[in-house]
Amino acid sequence: MGMKNNPALARRVLYVHMALLLALCGVLLRIFFIGQGEEYRQTAAAQSRYTLLAGTVRGTIYDSSLRPLVNQGTKILLAVDPTPAAMTALRQNLPLEQFEEVYPLLQSGRPVLIPSEKAIEGEGITVISLPLRYSAHQLAPHIIGYTNGEGRGVCGIEAGYEEQLSRWGGEIMVWYTVNAWRQATGAAPEVSDLANLTAGVVLTLDRDLQAIVEREAAVLGRGAVVLMEAETGKIRAMASVPDYDVNQVAAALQAQDSPLLNRATAAWNVGSIFKICVAAAAMENNVELPQEYCCEGYYRLGDHAYFCHERSGHGTLDLQQAMELSCNPYFVELGQRTGAEALLRMAQRMGFGSGGTLAEGVTTASGTLPPLQETTAGELANLSFGQGKLTATPVQVAAMLAAVANGGNSVQPTLLAGMTYDGKTLQEETAGAPIRIMSTETAETLRQLLVSVVEEGTGYRAANCYCGAGGKTASAQTGQYQEGEEIVHAWFGGFFPAGEPKYVLVVFQEGGRAGGQVPATVFRKISEAVYCAENPGPIDYGD
Repeated sequence: MGMKNNPALARRVLYVHMALLLALCGVLLRIFFIGQGEEYRQTAAAQSRYTLLAGTVRGTIYDSSLRPLVNQGTKILLAVDPTPAAMTALRQNLPLEQFEEVYPLLQSGRPVLIPSEKAIEGEGITVISLPLRYSAHQLAPHIIGYTNGEGRGVCGIEAGYEEQLSRWGGEIMVWYTVNAWRQATGAAPEVSDLANLTAGVVLTLDRDLQAIVEREAAVLGRGAVVLMEAETGKIRAMASVPDYDVNQVAAALQAQDSPLLNRATAAWNVGSIFKICVAAAAMENNVELPQEYCCEGYYRLGDHAYFCHERSGHGTLDLQQAMELSCNPYFVELGQRTGAEALLRMAQRMGFGSGGTLAEGVTTASGTLPPLQETTAGELANLSFGQGKLTATPVQVAAMLAAVANGGNSVQPTLLAGMTYDGKTLQEETAGAPIRIMSTETAETLRQLLVSVVEEGTGYRAANCYCGAGGKTASAQTGQYQEGEEIVHAWFGGFFPAGEPKYVLVVFQEGGRAGGQVPATVFRKISEAVYCAENPGPIDYGD
């Protein structure tokens, strides 16, 4: 029997269908309300925050007096909620070209960051001052190094202490409360606090002395200068020329003369300044010093002649005269008497043949010191006046001079003074104890010899009129030729004051030919400027 003949069954089926339909409608309504709730939640979240990255800052790098070498300047950013009042203030104060450039961004209605040469006040404008990492004429670029586009250190101190400098810095963020269309609601933005910019790495450099050295070193064209404390090995100034603009590294990569090369830590042919080491080795080994050696302009060893720069010869001379006149044959004779083993041992004690770390991110080349088994009589002859296979860095030459100036102790050259966490107090780096490498008597004799070089010999252009100086010239043949002429490097290294040396100063000129000329003159200018900077007021010249 069908439903047509059974009204009760038909009603029951209708009720079931209606119940199922109502249930389906209920499920659809539930899904709709859940969707609406999620949309509302997302809209609320969209209204919560809109973030702008204003910049990245890093910990500071200080000189030895806790004066900043970076983060000295500031740059201004404007965080702008583009209200009509803000747009008017910007139109009135920004250069027209810049305003036209940023105007499309402002039209979006979203907060934006705009660089500015000056602070601009107005409703909807928040001024943010950020530290400028490098100045237009940044001091010590070869030491400090630079950062990449992500704010990470690439070389130098920036790279060597990346972990610390990043930890003491951070990102500067600007947070706006915005609606679903990312338009500010009118509330003032929140700006993250600047990182702990007082914490930083402290170098041994002196900012004033570094400026003096860089100014006077420019005349070298290509070269380097190292100014170091004789007693401690603390480097107070170090420059390499040509230098480069850390704000324009890409241009430096394309420039001639390799401005990114740190010539103060690279190894070069040495020349006659190494005669200091030869004399030290002879005296420490009780070698009889020739008192009446006759220089005929050359020294013959077997079938080979080793020439003096004075081809006609210097005649009869002793050690003092040989040092003053930089007589090559005299020192070849002295080297033969001393022997390769004793000479190489003294050279190693003075630091030749060994590289070093001045600070993390700044290392020195090892240079070349011939091994004993390869040092024939001929090689020893070349070595005795700083030629042959010998190469060394300006820092190594400074360490040799420090041993003479401080009374016979080797020092470990360094650029790291320590750390500071508040910008006021120094957590000093532990320094290694000096090691005696020659007697005080030998050191004093050498000091007097080098003073006589300046007062009576080839180093006369280095004479410091305020406090005196001692030092040695060098003209190092390289065996390399340019346009048919051999490239010769020029050195002058010495100390001042003459009587009680405080500093050693090394001046190197790549391709400079004669150490007694430009390098000696640069030595004088720097040493006099340093003395005057540390002794202001009237100068007492004595009677």
